[in-house]
Amino acid sequence: MGMVSKKRGVELGSVAESPKKLKVAPEPVEPEASEPKLSAEKPLGPAAWRFRAKFQISAARAQQPKLPEPVQSFEEAPFGRRLKDALMESFSAPSPIQAQAWPICQLGHDLVAVAKTGSGKTLAFLLPAFKLISRWSKSNEEMPGHPLVLVLAPTRELATQIQNECERFASAKVRSMAIFGGTPKGPQGKELKKKMPQVLVATPGRLQDFLSSGEVNLSQAQLLVLDEADRMLDMGFEPEIAKILSQAPPARQTLLFTATWPKAVKRIAEKYLTLRPRHVNVGETEELAANKAVSQEFFRLGDDEKDDKLWQILSGLSDDAKAICFANTKRRIDSFQKTFWSKGFDSVALHGDKPQKDRDRDLEKFTKGECWLMFATDVCSRGLDIKDVTHVVNLDMARDVESYVHRIGRTGRAGRKGTSLTFWNEAYDMDCAPALVKIATEAGQSVPDWLEKAAQKQKQAKNKAWRY
Repeated sequence: MGMVSKKRGVELGSVAESPKKLKVAPEPVEPEASEPKLSAEKPLGPAAWRFRAKFQISAARAQQPKLPEPVQSFEEAPFGRRLKDALMESFSAPSPIQAQAWPICQLGHDLVAVAKTGSGKTLAFLLPAFKLISRWSKSNEEMPGHPLVLVLAPTRELATQIQNECERFASAKVRSMAIFGGTPKGPQGKELKKKMPQVLVATPGRLQDFLSSGEVNLSQAQLLVLDEADRMLDMGFEPEIAKILSQAPPARQTLLFTATWPKAVKRIAEKYLTLRPRHVNVGETEELAANKAVSQEFFRLGDDEKDDKLWQILSGLSDDAKAICFANTKRRIDSFQKTFWSKGFDSVALHGDKPQKDRDRDLEKFTKGECWLMFATDVCSRGLDIKDVTHVVNLDMARDVESYVHRIGRTGRAGRKGTSLTFWNEAYDMDCAPALVKIATEAGQSVPDWLEKAAQKQKQAKNKAWRY
């Protein structure tokens, strides 16, 4: 990231540019023998065992048959030469979830993948989707008039990010489009009719609107992806998901990606995936756990002390820092942003009451590095993949354990280190102390004595949302 001074109007270097679209030409027709032969029956070699152990890749405990061997380099990946070269221009090697998901997708199995956000899961499902479309085009003279691939995402922001990756990596022959709420339906309907996308990325509510009007038809869908499935269920989209899945062909491949594995997600997987989907866990995913790449720090403060402490923290950060500060109400977010803007901090605010075009504008500024400081409600705690965030500040305590873990997970992404700083108020955050201590301890972090004593005094949270 280009370094931008914490004070407005003083640049220390060029501002980071948005990712360029990779020029991936249509893959030439290659003989089938040129592609790696993937088999679930092939015994794992020592290198594969070491790779799985290093990245904590495992199958569900009762799963049979075994998972296929992971793809440890782009040369081994089941894709054409031009796409491999494009990947190697941007990355050194497949991420753990890509390494294990690609061979499963290639073999045609349904997949449940439990991995933290920021793990590279978008390309884990998009590249197999592009290959499916390529195979279809070779065996059919005309491309279908309806989507071959449907990707469901919980938020407009995540749907837009997935669409950006489609545009970045797909060949010129692959048509993709994202539909979502917060904007008029009419223009999206006209673009759907004109573009006839083979890959459709959608939020559940807006897709249901188009299904009801007959403007989208899922009768030809061959691949269905549920991204951030746990978040979609948290947002109350289970009825829409059920209706959408019921309209897709039964003979399809379904991929479900989730950061956690609660009962609601298990229920969806059991109902709509095949009887024996391949289930992959990457990292400590059976239970909610904090990212060990994130250093957790705690400060005991009253509300009247938070502004000054935040000023001290932000003023002391290096010039290449990038921070998200979370608070629980839109009013507080706007107040903090105006206060720090007036002190010379170039910052943006993100919350649900802002017009969508303003949210998009401010999010783009932050993502590109045009400003380095964002104040946000939990609208930003999930589903946004901004890889270079160095610090997360919890100005207010999160409303529940899961929100806390996902807030601090906005940093320490894509192999980087990060820091979370949590302001704890003894007057009304005592209930959170036991969970905070346990989460930090499990992640190998030191805990201040005062927080340990508070946890011992509280013993168990009265609020069920903070029981861990």
